[in-house]
Amino acid sequence: MRVKRESPARRAPRSMLDGAAASCFNAPPVLATTAEIDEIEKDRGAREVRLYLEVERGEWLLPRAVWLLQEKLNAYASFILDGKMRELYPFVAPGDVRIVVRSRGQPPQDALTLVGLVREALAKDGPQLDFEQST
Repeated sequence: MRVKRESPARRAPRSMLDGAAASCFNAPPVLATTAEIDEIEKDRGAREVRLYLEVERGEWLLPRAVWLLQEKLNAYASFILDGKMRELYPFVAPGDVRIVVRSRGQPPQDALTLVGLVREALAKDGPQLDFEQST
């Protein structure tokens, strides 16, 4: 099972002129869209479900990038722990979920610190948290 929302960044190149990673079509940054899950993936036969949180190239340049990451992680945790995910996917328990922050580009140190703190906080409730960086 693979559910994926098409990211605005995949439709149009982002402009780096203003340092805010706004696309040339005024699409909101992926990091700033906290009302939706970027991607849900489950391999056939596997128990684990992965929720991907995408951070596109240049989004770390947003003035409140770390705060936006915190808000999006909060939304993902709420989706898992408050029962909404269980309503949509009754076979998935919080312990079967892995949140993966997928970053294209170098994140600030504060973002990595935040990921570590959230990983520790979520560990007792079940969901796991990973960080992947690609160039």
